[in-house]
Amino acid sequence: MMEMQHIPEQTPFNYADLIDYREGQITSLALLRSKGVNITILAFDDEQLLPTHQTPGPALVQVVDGTAYFTIGNAEADLSQGEALMIPAGVPHSVIARERFKMLVTSILPLD
Repeated sequence: MMEMQHIPEQTPFNYADLIDYREGQITSLALLRSKGVNITILAFDDEQLLPTHQTPGPALVQVVDGTAYFTIGNAEADLSQGEALMIPAGVPHSVIARERFKMLVTSILPLD
């Protein structure tokens, strides 16, 4: 079953407007939850860190506001608004905000 939330229907919108920044925090908002895909938007305050972790499926990250520094396995990348990055399944990765930034994450989930 698919459940979409927080997205205006039949009205143009900007992803960055769906979530607000909170001082000293990382906030998230689930937009879609389904058996095989999750779509979430996250807002990072300046210098916030999402520590190294892995995901069971690939994830497509799209920066919709600001800039951030990503580590993906042994690789590093700075991403700015409008840029995207594919993170393979099972690869350790982390994110740190260079400034306040927001990203849209599309996670592909393994089907059991």
